Amino acid sequence: MKTFPEGRRLAGGLWGCLAALFLAGTALAAPDAQQRRELADIGRDARAVAGLIRRDQFDEAQKALDEAEQRLEKVKQAAKLEDTDRAYQLAKKAIDDQRANLLQAQGVSFTKHVQPIFKKHCTGCHGGENPRNGLSLESFAGLARGGQNGVPIVPGNARRSPLALRLVAPGQAKMPPGNRPSPTPQEIQLLALWINQGAKDDTAEEAKNPSQPKASNVPIAMATGSEKVSFTRDIAPFMVNLCLGCHSGNNPRGGLSLETFAKMMEGGDSGRVIIPGNREGSRLFRLVGGLENPRMPQGQARITRTNYDNLITWFDEGNKFDGKDANTPLRQLVPTQTEMLAERLAKLSPEAFVQLRVERTEAALKRALPKETFRTVEGAEAFVYGNVSEARLEQVSGWAEEHVKELRKLFGEKGDRLWNGKLAVIVIKDRFGYEEFNIVVNGRQNVPPEMTGHSEVTASMEDAYVVLQDVGDNATETSPGLRVNLIDHMTGAFLERGAGTLPDWLVRGTGLALAARSGTGGDYVRGLKNRVPEYLKSLARPEDLFANGQFSPAAVGAVGYTLVEFMLNAGGPAKFGQFIRALESGQPIAAAANTVYGASLSNLATAYFATVQSK
Repeated sequence: MKTFPEGRRLAGGLWGCLAALFLAGTALAAPDAQQRRELADIGRDARAVAGLIRRDQFDEAQKALDEAEQRLEKVKQAAKLEDTDRAYQLAKKAIDDQRANLLQAQGVSFTKHVQPIFKKHCTGCHGGENPRNGLSLESFAGLARGGQNGVPIVPGNARRSPLALRLVAPGQAKMPPGNRPSPTPQEIQLLALWINQGAKDDTAEEAKNPSQPKASNVPIAMATGSEKVSFTRDIAPFMVNLCLGCHSGNNPRGGLSLETFAKMMEGGDSGRVIIPGNREGSRLFRLVGGLENPRMPQGQARITRTNYDNLITWFDEGNKFDGKDANTPLRQLVPTQTEMLAERLAKLSPEAFVQLRVERTEAALKRALPKETFRTVEGAEAFVYGNVSEARLEQVSGWAEEHVKELRKLFGEKGDRLWNGKLAVIVIKDRFGYEEFNIVVNGRQNVPPEMTGHSEVTASMEDAYVVLQDVGDNATETSPGLRVNLIDHMTGAFLERGAGTLPDWLVRGTGLALAARSGTGGDYVRGLKNRVPEYLKSLARPEDLFANGQFSPAAVGAVGYTLVEFMLNAGGPAKFGQFIRALESGQPIAAAANTVYGASLSNLATAYFATVQSK
């Protein structure tokens, strides 16, 4: 196993460019010799925190960094240093680097890190009793509920989360609107990291307050699994939609809060509203069922006949709870549309899933290019659709099935099919058609000229397809050739099965690395390598190389390819596979690098930069 010593440095002009981004400026005051030694000590002590982080001693690491920050501020004030002082910047950077590593290893907290960003920049519009577009960002529950345009985050995938995308959108699409202060790049990165780490809610853990009402002591009957009606699936959804508007918050109507099952069973100002198994004696049923006025819910739609019948059965079965924790907010108990779709698809037979793939693919092609005629060739693992010749489709189908075997071999896949319902590979004969598909089906308004293929795999595999422009067979420095394009994006479709948990550079880089190792696209991959040094100049720090979203669509393939090749050479395919599986399991990238390669992100980046410069 290769290791990367802490003292190894980048050499030459590229490191100089990167360092200049950090160390630009001229100090207006200089520390004396003793203060300079103190600044060096602070930087050294901060870097030593990496050992605490590796041992999961997060509290100790946080305390050490806070102390280093206080010492740094004290020296700054005593020496009257400007932020541009080199010695000060080096110490500050050492602290900032370890804080970033701590966040990667420990995980970003919603209450500690994300909620303050929302309060600072967002809740002026997305808060209060009438939040804009129905989206409230005052709490995790409001975020999870979403607004008129749905839930604005995709846990595990910031690049597909509308909330994150709006923060960096151009022009009038950018949020916050107008001249209102925007989140800093550091705040946006923190938010993206939280989403990529799964967008977890730690409200219950962090916001415990002795002044809040105590949990109900009312006995709660737990479901056995034999019940005909489920509280979480049949009762909680209509309560969330029809009842929580009045029966939630600090002053719920009638003192009755329906925010959790426990609070509902505790009752309101008039006492308990549910007597298990006793419909006639339960005030909730009498008001909702129309046996007593005023009928609930007031001033809006009534429950449906199905809701009413389910409510009766739920009472007759003893008002049992089928969740894990009765203090969990009802909004979190209700399955999301995505979860319900995944459950529905999981029940499909293999044949039914294949039929679903055919129907959705043909519907997408009809929407995008209604006047074109598409042929299809079916293989064991993929359908190939195209408005090209049948011979071309047969050729692409053969390449696709061959690459599936390579993916199985490299990643040790044993299942019947890599994609439920098979993968759809769409080959479009010209640029106009490829751009039309992007605009109509994928909602992209601008398709970069260097983009000639892409993949789309949803978490439930309702959609699983690759779309390719037929760019011919000859690879040049600017065109990959159709086979390289296919290998690149089929690999992406394979890696995207983990619901977007892998960074873009790894997905694109792995596809291009496999294409290069297949012996195709030599001129194209050589052209990618030549462009990498220029792309790397955009990095503020070498270790930012591994963060998602650092590179444009034009750059991410080139950087990703050279970085994946470096990691394959550093540890071989087996270690690289371990690295991918660690990320797919939810492990932070810094921890995965340390576990698999025995090196920090900074050391890996330093070694990678050295290989790029040597070429």
